[in-house]
Amino acid sequence: MRHAFTALALAAFVAGGHAQEASAVAPAPVPAATSDLSLRGLISWDAKNVFRGIERSDRDGLIQSLVTLDYSAPGLSGVSIYGSFFNADSLERTYAVGLRRDFSFGQIDVGHQRMTAATVRTIAADGVTQIDSNREFYAGVSWANLGMKPSTYVYYSTELKQYTVEIAGSKTFAGSNVGLTGCDIVFRAYAGICDASTSVHAAKNSYGYTGASLDVTRQIGRGPELGAGVNWAHNRDGQALTNGSVFWGRVYAKFIF
Repeated sequence: MRHAFTALALAAFVAGGHAQEASAVAPAPVPAATSDLSLRGLISWDAKNVFRGIERSDRDGLIQSLVTLDYSAPGLSGVSIYGSFFNADSLERTYAVGLRRDFSFGQIDVGHQRMTAATVRTIAADGVTQIDSNREFYAGVSWANLGMKPSTYVYYSTELKQYTVEIAGSKTFAGSNVGLTGCDIVFRAYAGICDASTSVHAAKNSYGYTGASLDVTRQIGRGPELGAGVNWAHNRDGQALTNGSVFWGRVYAKFIF
């Protein structure tokens, strides 16, 4: 725990020195580790609560954490089983389990996640639908050998009767090219479509969204990776309370145990 607080302090220092993706949402699963068993963690502070292009509340400042346990299935080369837990200020949580398979072109990933929230929001009152317990099944494919390392994920919510398709890509540049020796610059962009049928929780609704982030990261020895960045998201949902663009900042630290 002492190391975690130290890393957060260093992350804040990086943010102050280099003011510049990531939305307040459980991220898509990260690539499997090469070891048989790995435990990874992330802790971050986001200035806004943004999920799939929509700012879900006017509350500023959101502490997030993500823990992922990844296990390489014995006797099955390139197959990993993982479980993860995401928490945002103890108000929003996501539990996920999945199976991942490596291929020469990249990875295929399938899984299930359960999302819980302390606050229920509706389109009529808040401009966004959020229920206290939501389950999604997902499948995705990523291409490791292509530029921007693109990925495509499809999600289906059994409670909202909603499909979401999201494509994303990222590119890392050496910070030394712009005078940030020892640092990397990471650019990420994504776009998605949500389409919900009428259910007991939500009216029929469909919208598109896009977003991007630019981070400065730094590896501290063999310890955590620290990062700070700026984010942008835009949605075309047409809801007066949430339609349009939002900008926010973020600082974070990643750990591998």
